Amino acid sequence: MQKSTLFAAALAVLATTAAAETVKLTTLEWPPYVNADASGTSTDAVIAAFAAAGDQVVAEVFPWNRAVNLAAKDPNYLGLYPEYYDAGADAEKGGDRCIYSAPFGTSPVGFIHRKDNAFDWSDHASLANYRIGVVEGYINEARFDGMVADGSLKVDAGPTDASNVEKVAAGRMDAAVIDRNVFEHMLATEPRLAKHADALVFHKSPLANHNLLVCFENSDQGRAARDRFNSGL
Repeated sequence: MQKSTLFAAALAVLATTAAAETVKLTTLEWPPYVNADASGTSTDAVIAAFAAAGDQVVAEVFPWNRAVNLAAKDPNYLGLYPEYYDAGADAEKGGDRCIYSAPFGTSPVGFIHRKDNAFDWSDHASLANYRIGVVEGYINEARFDGMVADGSLKVDAGPTDASNVEKVAAGRMDAAVIDRNVFEHMLATEPRLAKHADALVFHKSPLANHNLLVCFENSDQGRAARDRFNSGL
């Protein structure tokens, strides 16, 4: 009886292993959420959710715009993380790019500025008085991004958060949009930015608190992977 039970258990393990799928996702270097080797808090959450559903994850790090394009166009990849929600991209609501998972984390977004400058804001209209840094290709916040698109705001689109931090510290921009956790992690771990810690501050008024999502390709395979991920959450 004991041998039969062990044999049945072994068969169950083999069946589970055979049924498990490997899900390839693209991501970006964005510590502490995702590090250069793809480790990080977001990766941990994504791996754990898929593991609970019986799947394995292979995550590959690319520059952001390339990560987006590969996830959307390369059949080897089923999706991209961590993403903010974008109605224009949501294929289940008339968008043109992907289908979104349930949230697996949050991202508090706001403005950094020099302590000794006059930057302040209480509504979006007041932001028109400043030159603000953004990262090229990033979603920031719907109304803010709309004002950038229609020319109501003066922005400087840089390649990375780190470059924007340096520009704000040097007084080349009045403020920059950034995730608070990313900003604090940079000051704590990157010497070239840590030297600016006393000069910079994260503004008390947040711009947005985004959910972190996986953006799966708009296909039957992508939808199935999204459903397994959500069940694992």
